[in-house]
Amino acid sequence: MTTKHSINLLQAEIFPEQPLLTLARVLSVWLGLLLVMVIWSVVTEVNYKKSGAKYDALLIEQQQKQKLVKQLESELKNKQVSPALKKNLDTLKLVIQHKNVLLAKLTDSDDTFAGGFVMAMNDLSAMHHTDIRLQTISINANEMSFTGLARNPQAVPAWLAGFKTSSLLSGKAFVQFKLAKNEQNITEFVVSSVAKKGES
Repeated sequence: MTTKHSINLLQAEIFPEQPLLTLARVLSVWLGLLLVMVIWSVVTEVNYKKSGAKYDALLIEQQQKQKLVKQLESELKNKQVSPALKKNLDTLKLVIQHKNVLLAKLTDSDDTFAGGFVMAMNDLSAMHHTDIRLQTISINANEMSFTGLARNPQAVPAWLAGFKTSSLLSGKAFVQFKLAKNEQNITEFVVSSVAKKGES
């Protein structure tokens, strides 16, 4: 039989419970979110630049084709029309017609709203308000809406007033504006350019 010479008085029950939220964990989460946002911003910026480069190349090509068409039309007026030249001209006109359709789609904000969304996100970032925290952002060709939290009700109109400095968001009309306090006494807001059914 062994003799016990010491007694452990530090039982697990007397140790204080470790808090679930610590400063280190909160900082880790914020740093992770910041990293994700930076990566997302870089990727969208790269894609936007690629689209711009493609648009510029198509514009240059279109201008060259138009110049060639004018040259061929001028030659047709001064010379006897040959079937090969006429066919070449018709082909070029068809190509230019397709290029014009493609250019129209690239410059149409309804069809290329990805680039517009990037610009809108950049504008929203530049208009950051310390008393506003956005929760959802919905932007498409027909509707623009935001929901979030505000430290005080006056912060929401002040934040919306900053839209006039945005090239993409200025002049937008919001037909729905809703403020309400939640159970934690924090102001929740909904701003939308389209009125939701059943809401005023």
